[in-house]
Amino acid sequence: MIKLFVRLTTPQGKKIVVGELVVTPPDHRGGLAGQFRYSGNYLEWESSFSLDPVNLPLSRDVFDANRPSSGVHGVFEDSLPDDWGRRILIKRHNLNREKQRVPYLLQYLGVGLGALSYSSTEAFPEHEIDFEISLLDKLIHQAERYELNASLGNEELSLLLQAGSSPGGARPKVLVRDDNSAYIAKFPSVKDDLDVVALEAATMELARRCGIETAQTSVLRFGNTKALMVERFDITQYPDGRNHMISMQTLLNADGYYNLSYRNMAGIIRKVSGSPAQDLKRLYRQLIFNLCIGNTDDHLKNFCMLHGEYGWRLSPAFDLVPNIGRNQEHVLRIGTDNTIRSRSILMDEAKYFGIKQSSTAERFIADTVATVKEWGTVFASYNVPHQDIEILRSDIEKRLAILSD
Repeated sequence: MIKLFVRLTTPQGKKIVVGELVVTPPDHRGGLAGQFRYSGNYLEWESSFSLDPVNLPLSRDVFDANRPSSGVHGVFEDSLPDDWGRRILIKRHNLNREKQRVPYLLQYLGVGLGALSYSSTEAFPEHEIDFEISLLDKLIHQAERYELNASLGNEELSLLLQAGSSPGGARPKVLVRDDNSAYIAKFPSVKDDLDVVALEAATMELARRCGIETAQTSVLRFGNTKALMVERFDITQYPDGRNHMISMQTLLNADGYYNLSYRNMAGIIRKVSGSPAQDLKRLYRQLIFNLCIGNTDDHLKNFCMLHGEYGWRLSPAFDLVPNIGRNQEHVLRIGTDNTIRSRSILMDEAKYFGIKQSSTAERFIADTVATVKEWGTVFASYNVPHQDIEILRSDIEKRLAILSD
C-alpha cells in the first residue's frame, strides 16, 4: 500500500497539508484502487477550496479514485510530466516496471509544476530543483546526447536528470530560473524536421497580436542551438508562491481516448470559472486562432484552469504551434467535426461561448483572420527557416481562405 501526504503551496507561499492519498496494490487485472480524503485542518482553514471542483468537492467524505489505471484522481496525475519528463524521472530514480506507476512516480516527483507536492512522510518535500539560465547551454547539449542514447558521465547525467524530471510534454525541456522569474526551457529535438523552437515562439507572438493572453515567451541562443523560454504562470511572488492548476482533461474526466469538443470546455468554464463571461470569450478567441494557424494538437492537457485570488480562471494559452505533423484533423471537435469546413461553423459555435450577437462573433473572426494573414512576416521575423514557412503555407492559406468567406 502507498500512502502519500498531499500538500498545497498558496500564492502567498503558505504551505498546508490538504489531505492523504492511499493506493492499494494492483488487483489480478493490474488495476489500482485508490482513495483521497481532505484533512480536517484543511477543511477548517478559512481559505480552503476544492482541488477539483468537479470530482473532489470540499467535504469529509472519502473519495474513490476514478482512474483504475493510475489509482489516483486526475488532478494528482496532472502533477506528473508526460513522456520526456516521465522517462527522465524513471531514469533519475532507476525505477523498475512496478514503480513506474503513477502513485510511485508522485512519491518520487515530490514537487512538480503547479501548487501540489507529495511525500510519504509528514515532512514537507524539498523544493523542486531548477537551475540558473547560465547552465542552459550545457543542458541543451546533454539533452541532445541523451536523445541519441549517447553515453553521459555521472555528473552530466545527474545534472540533466535533476533539471528535466518535472516539465510535461513530449519534447526535451528543463526548469530554469533567473533572479526574477522561473521558466520552462524547451529545446530542439533530434527528431525534429522543422525548427519547432522558432515556430512556437513565432506562433505565441502571433497569438498575442490576436489579443490572446499567452504565457510570456522568448528565445535564447547558444551558438547554433536555441531554447524557447516559457515563463511559468503557476508561480506567483517568485520564488515561493504557487497557483494550483487542473487540466481540462481532468475536469472532463477524459481518461484515455476521448471524443470531446471545445463546447465541452465551455461547459466547464460556465460551471467553475470565477469570471465565466470573460473566460468563454478568451477560449472562443483561442479556438478561432487554432483553426487559423492549424494548431491541430489541441488536446485537453493543453488547456487548464488556475486557482488564484479570484477563484478558478482559464490559464494563459501555451503550447501553440502550427500543424507540424501534417495532421488536418484537430484533436477537439469544432461543433460536430474535427476539421473546419466553413466560416459558418464558427458563427454557429459562438452561442456556446456566451456570444449572443453575431456581430461580436463576426468581429472576433475577422480580426483574428486579418492578423493571422501576416503570419509569414511574423514567422520570418522570428527566424523561422524559409523552407519551414513554405511547408506550412498551403495548410495555413487554405484555412484562412475558408474562414474569410
